[in-house]
Amino acid sequence: MLIRKMFVVLWLCFAGAATAAYAAEDSLPPLPALTDPATDENIPGKIIWADYFTSDLDLARRFYGELFDWEWRWVVNQPGSRYGMFYADGLPMAGVAEKAAPDPDRAYGRWIYYISVEDVATTLAALDEQGGSTALDRRDYAERGSFAVVADADGVLFGVLDSSSGDPADYRAEPREWIWFNLYTRNVKESADFYASLFGYDTYAPEAGGDESEVLDIFLARKGYSRAGVRQLSQGSESKPTWLGYIRVEDVNAMLARATELGGEAIFKPDEAIVGGDLAVVSDPVGAPIGLLRWTFDDEAQEAE
Repeated sequence: MLIRKMFVVLWLCFAGAATAAYAAEDSLPPLPALTDPATDENIPGKIIWADYFTSDLDLARRFYGELFDWEWRWVVNQPGSRYGMFYADGLPMAGVAEKAAPDPDRAYGRWIYYISVEDVATTLAALDEQGGSTALDRRDYAERGSFAVVADADGVLFGVLDSSSGDPADYRAEPREWIWFNLYTRNVKESADFYASLFGYDTYAPEAGGDESEVLDIFLARKGYSRAGVRQLSQGSESKPTWLGYIRVEDVNAMLARATELGGEAIFKPDEAIVGGDLAVVSDPVGAPIGLLRWTFDDEAQEAE
């Protein structure tokens, strides 16, 4: 996934999407390899995987499968241990794991995005030194590799993963695939510094100048490529800081309408002033947010400046 400077103009304020507690004792069933065939390539700092944890796995299968025309494959389907994966044109897009809701009276859904690391144990030690915490202890699977779910200094959940089969190579995301990731936070500079220190990112503000503490948009780059953005939550927003992933789509308005038909809700509707109206954010039927983005830029010159 290679992102150009076009994200200078992105500006998003979304409400809802409450953050629920993540139980440290939770685990996943045996997991298949992330890449098949193996790439044997490690790209530290790249977001390489997404898991969706939900109390209603069947609802998630229907919503995301029909919205993005993703193929579903079960990994294990038995009471107390249900996990499957979505595919687009044979490429794995995301996993879905059944997890009891923190509030038994309310359905639960949450996306966790995993950042590639060279060594999970080393990363966890550095995370702890920087004020982060571990939500799901390190897990080791022969085919998937080592991973953990953690929280940054603001309590925002994300994952770290050392894939035993290598990371997916950099390529232009096609429609129905992940194309970008943003961290929405109340303090952009501090959050960007946290991730830069932990993952070795270079940081740059597209519209640098003035008081550095007032920067509202910082990109995280490594080895010449932008990997994610850090964006300011709007003043007065009741949203909690969170990571948000975007799927590339061919028609944002059509996808927004389809998401609504499937029981989702528009959080942010297309606005001509923002990426020409080619961006939207929806919540799924249980309130988990996901971004939609229509890519209209050339493929060349996508390296971070």
